[in-house]
Amino acid sequence: MTARKTTKTTPAPRFANYAEKEATPTMQAYAEWLTRETGYAVDVQSVVLASWLRGEFQKSAENQTRIADAASAREQAKADRAQRKAEREAAAKERAAKKAAAEAKRIERAKAVLAAAEAKTEEVAA
Repeated sequence: MTARKTTKTTPAPRFANYAEKEATPTMQAYAEWLTRETGYAVDVQSVVLASWLRGEFQKSAENQTRIADAASAREQAKADRAQRKAEREAAAKERAAKKAAAEAKRIERAKAVLAAAEAKTEEVAA
């Protein structure tokens, strides 16, 4: 049995044909403007690819997943903040209730002392 040779060719990327497209005058002007305004030497072909393929990227499955994950992370962070706020408020209410109870107890003790003093005063006066 002889080994059969096969040549595997890597398929061209899905949008490879866009790399061969020429820059439109607007794309060329945009690349020049970007270079002038940012000081970064912008590659015209990158502007061409970005211009032609931005929509494809926007609707790609990986970008949609990224968007959904980011939204989920924002919602989770919002829920976490709300949970922490509720916990802080509950702790503040608990501290206020303890403070009120301690104050009520102090007032009751003061009333008892006052009542005892009044009773002693009445006893001495009688």
